[in-house]
Amino acid sequence: MLLTELPDLSTLRLCSVLLTVAFSAVFLALWIGRREDRYLLHWSASAVAYGVVLAGLEALGDNAAPATEPALAPVCLLLTAMIASNMLLVSGLRLSDGRAPWRGWMLPVLLFGVTAWAAELLAPALGSSLPPLSARRIGGSLGLMASVVVIGLLLMRGPQAGRGGAPAGAGRVIAGCAMLGYVPGYLIAMAMDARALEATNFAALVPMLSDQLLLPVLYLGLLAMPGERARHELREAALRDPLTGAWNRAGLTARQGGFLARGGTLILLDIDHFKAVNDHHGHAAGDAVLAGFAPRMAALANELAGELFRLGGDEFLVVLPGADETAATALARRMRDAAAQPAAGQPPYTISLGLAAVAPGEAELEGAMARADALLYRAKALGRDQVVA
Repeated sequence: MLLTELPDLSTLRLCSVLLTVAFSAVFLALWIGRREDRYLLHWSASAVAYGVVLAGLEALGDNAAPATEPALAPVCLLLTAMIASNMLLVSGLRLSDGRAPWRGWMLPVLLFGVTAWAAELLAPALGSSLPPLSARRIGGSLGLMASVVVIGLLLMRGPQAGRGGAPAGAGRVIAGCAMLGYVPGYLIAMAMDARALEATNFAALVPMLSDQLLLPVLYLGLLAMPGERARHELREAALRDPLTGAWNRAGLTARQGGFLARGGTLILLDIDHFKAVNDHHGHAAGDAVLAGFAPRMAALANELAGELFRLGGDEFLVVLPGADETAATALARRMRDAAAQPAAGQPPYTISLGLAAVAPGEAELEGAMARADALLYRAKALGRDQVVA
């Protein structure tokens, strides 16, 4: 009785098509207002492509009886197009993270669309008694399920360290969970097809029933991401120095808990006679020195998973979590050597550095910073351009 009360497949597809049209228009309208956010255009194209695929499946009559089932090639083509529509979600996500939208691994994922063809042709060879339509549906469901698992996990995964983009927020996780939410429907559909229950057409209905819930959740999760990204960028801007891009004192306060938990070594450094650089070459030249100096030091610190903070003026702090004094001293000497080779067009300068370890049990970084500061002054007293640990 329950099966007879379910909406028919055509009605469910129409509902999904209307949803894709609505959300595609929303993404497109947002993109028109923010042309630099090209990922919105990818998501709009994804929604359009998905709606076209559903309309194509309906036009083919893939829910027909086996005697009038559609040709296999168009079905495989539409399954591949459905996976491609999902890949547009990933390409948009990569764009939003500041990465290239397309990668070679995407092509094998598209090939999951031929699983319906493979299942229908191989079933007789493997001695299966399944009707061709059931074998086709099992293969198609398997391919689609594999693709949504791959894409769902990619949606939930935040950008790798150093690759840019906001971390995986609620919107991103919601979108990924919505994609993975299709998996139970595909499993049920495959189980029903394995029992050859074609008369009820329930196997084809289950994924479309899931679609009514999961599709709007997926799109709403995507719509939440630009706002989350904007908030993340505002927080980052408040915690970073605008001239050098290094973390500021507020950033140090916000992040010191993680550093204390791992221990490590601090390097306090400043530019020798920086006031003379400003006096002799102008404050614009001094700003240029700082703006060129900080990224070089930050890149060196990153080799030991360290981070650079600007404490004020020409004074910087390098935090090296988990690094011992030997490794930190070697890094400090490389920093001193790098500073002795300024960028083209900039005045020459040297730096002095003081190192101190974070003592076990210290609740704040101030103690280690004070010890590093004392050693920095000793480096100055020894003639500058020195590393003192």
